[in-house]
Amino acid sequence: MRILIISRKAEEVRRSFQIRQMAAHGLSFEFLDAFEAADLTAEECQTAASNWPSPTRRQDIGCFLSHRKAWQAVVEHGAKMLILEDDAVLSDDIAAVLANIEARNDAWNSVYDLEFAPRRHILNRKRAWQDAAGRFGATRVYQNRVGLAGYVIGPEAAKRMLTETTTYSLIDAHFWHRSWLAAYQIEPAPVIQQRFLEGEAESADFVRPEKDLVFLPLSKVRKLARRLELESIKARNLVIGLFVGQKRDVLVDRSRFNAGVVKSA
Repeated sequence: MRILIISRKAEEVRRSFQIRQMAAHGLSFEFLDAFEAADLTAEECQTAASNWPSPTRRQDIGCFLSHRKAWQAVVEHGAKMLILEDDAVLSDDIAAVLANIEARNDAWNSVYDLEFAPRRHILNRKRAWQDAAGRFGATRVYQNRVGLAGYVIGPEAAKRMLTETTTYSLIDAHFWHRSWLAAYQIEPAPVIQQRFLEGEAESADFVRPEKDLVFLPLSKVRKLARRLELESIKARNLVIGLFVGQKRDVLVDRSRFNAGVVKSA
């Protein structure tokens, strides 16, 4: 499976870490140059913020534009791809996880979340599938989706995401709450952001301080309309989850992450 790592050209420490990590797992990959948030004007930021009900920063908009670049690459490639952010740490199971997902004949709207996020999710009580060795499996997700540090998406789903993001949205909140999306969580999660590993939370190279200006929506009516739209989508997923799901933390086995690779960052 082709792998794209979204990373700013100037992020030498993060890129060096990813090169070592991919070599350790025997994976080939490409860097996708992230959109430079510093290139955005204040006017562009305000226009974007006016389309979202919550505070918006330049880095949020840069992340939005960078993932859209990744989706365009998926469409052009015409097959499933793994999209990573450059602070993603991979477990020892990653190659097997990708091989299992790639071999599956999934529906066009199936997207796999490989990332551990420290927030409770609503997941189906039963696994959708499990690998032959019983090491990991996929579980349908209904709500509380956050983060886009590691996910697998196919060309048709990527194309639809592109058509629905012609104006700014906080990208992970928008992505995981599409009513048409069939989201699956891989567990134990084979991807975790560097800052969520024990002993790594204070690494300056992997935690960016919140220094940027905050832009707010100007129209209260537009803000309310967008909030109601988002909540209605969440409500649909919640209703389904109430019948077949349970609210819990995503499973993660921290012993499966290569501590040597992480510490060498």
